[in-house]
Amino acid sequence: MVAHVRASSLLPHGVMHTRSSTSISPGLAAPLFVVSPHLDDAVFSCGMLLASRPGSIVCTVFCGEPDPPQYTPWDRSAGHRDSSDALRARVAEDEHALAVLRARGVRLPFLDSQYGATPTVETLGRALTHAWREAGLPRLVVPLGLYHSDHILVGDACRALVLAQRLSDAIVYEDALYRTIRGVTGRRYEALARQGFTFAPLDAQANASLRAPGSANAKWRAAHAYRSQLRALSDAHPYDLVEPERYRLIVPARPSPHRLRTAPSSR
Repeated sequence: MVAHVRASSLLPHGVMHTRSSTSISPGLAAPLFVVSPHLDDAVFSCGMLLASRPGSIVCTVFCGEPDPPQYTPWDRSAGHRDSSDALRARVAEDEHALAVLRARGVRLPFLDSQYGATPTVETLGRALTHAWREAGLPRLVVPLGLYHSDHILVGDACRALVLAQRLSDAIVYEDALYRTIRGVTGRRYEALARQGFTFAPLDAQANASLRAPGSANAKWRAAHAYRSQLRALSDAHPYDLVEPERYRLIVPARPSPHRLRTAPSSR
């Protein structure tokens, strides 16, 4: 069921991290609240984790429908007539994928950047906080926020939530596909270190708990539900989707009011 809500890689040299690995058990034994910029990002980046934690919630940010409909190159490349057709198809794909993983969805009504209007960090932070509270305050799993302007915006809003709630156990995932772009992940960690965030590696037991038996197969099936997006990517299954998922604990050690400026959209 979907609720519609209205409105470990190595760190680069010099990036602060905790000295010892940190366990995330038993918190990860319970369902999680996974924030997804678009209708596919959580499954592409965290599909094995979601399969290992039935009942988790995927909160997707950019599910708004432009009025009137718009016509964009990305939607056309995915085989859609317009933005309305794209949203209908992508929601159906997402419902299929989440059913495979036994997750449930919450969708926020914001427009993604290809439609020319995105929320502020503050507005998005308030909406995410409300959705998280309505879900019962599960443990947060949030994107690092790589490359794409929508991903960077969501990552910034999630870290604002972490700071405001003084959370010490939020988990950050490295955004699938974009993490493969040379230098992008390292630069993001470096920028966050300058803002005062530290990152704790997960211990071996915690890492093992992220991959329940059968989770890789479940992710494979769930990822293939996003047929239109795989078509737009010109790849039946991008190689990064079978690579290990990467997580760290994000710790707001030295909060700073500064936030990153968003980058140009690429999707």
